Amino acid sequence: MIYTVRFAHLAKPPAYVTGDILTRGQIVGTMGNTGASTAPHLHLDCVEGLQTYRYNLQALVNGHPTPSPKQATLFIDEELFCVKPVVTTYYSDPAYYKRFAKIHCGYDLVPEDRMITQEHFLIHWNRSMPGKVALILDDDPGYGHCIYITFEA
Repeated sequence: MIYTVRFAHLAKPPAYVTGDILTRGQIVGTMGNTGASTAPHLHLDCVEGLQTYRYNLQALVNGHPTPSPKQATLFIDEELFCVKPVVTTYYSDPAYYKRFAKIHCGYDLVPEDRMITQEHFLIHWNRSMPGKVALILDDDPGYGHCIYITFEA
């Protein structure tokens, strides 16, 4: 099956173009504080199918596109930042809903040593299957700089 993962709030526009292929270990981008973000972090979500258009959290709640929390969860490992990732906002986090009155169909992540160094702000493609860049959004009001990457699983 084809999935699309979104890496959002990147520090700067990704150095890729639509159609570029990423392999395991390649840098996707740098964690940042862009768009409607309130602090540096990586917003990561995953949906079914090839997505070449911007979608938001409300679209995910409505099922268009269809969220894939299982596939999103599989990105959360030490290869992502090259250090242990810390989840600051969980998928469907009740605290997020209480604060913003909307469901968070994704994860917000930071490297565990973020208060000590920015060395691990780099985000890596951590899947064994290659990914293909489907869309790049430059300074989106909600998600800032972000990249959509499709892959098979």
